[in-house]
Amino acid sequence: MTNPRKKAQIRLSPPEATYFNEIKFSIGNDPLVRVEPLSEMPGGNFRITLHVQGTQKARALATLLVRTKQIGNLRIHVRVKTTEGNVVQPISRALSPREIANFYRVAFRTNRLFNFAVVRASISFTAVYPVFKAQVIQFFNDDLSDLFNNFNRVAAFVFRDVLRNTINRTPILFSTARKKIGSTSYRK
Repeated sequence: MTNPRKKAQIRLSPPEATYFNEIKFSIGNDPLVRVEPLSEMPGGNFRITLHVQGTQKARALATLLVRTKQIGNLRIHVRVKTTEGNVVQPISRALSPREIANFYRVAFRTNRLFNFAVVRASISFTAVYPVFKAQVIQFFNDDLSDLFNNFNRVAAFVFRDVLRNTINRTPILFSTARKKIGSTSYRK
């Protein structure tokens, strides 16, 4: 007699799907950015294409994004195009920390998760701090560690996964905005 219950199938979302969703729900959380579906290239690698409205915004995004993500023996290529379909190349010249911060402002001005970007110098280094809203990016991902199989991560950390962490030896330190807790102060 066969068991009428269906057997549970354990599946995990492939890494290319997770990375695609990280881009879709972070970079794509912008009315001027459209993320095409993930496409498989010959040789088993993948491509993610972003269509960006505005040449300056597209150029800034192309400069800030990780262009090729290596996960094991898998490569995921990220390409930026204008809404007219032209492929946009990143800026290759040396950039100052102030210019990098400005690229964040241009690239993410209309992104719903972005707050601002600043440059801060310490004794030993100067860094760019892009600051994102205190929100969680969540999507279904066959994550067995979550009761509902969701991917859950603070927005700043998702952006850290898909954007360059250094540009011209300038560290990019992804940060979360302060969350206001009413008008009561707990400091005494």
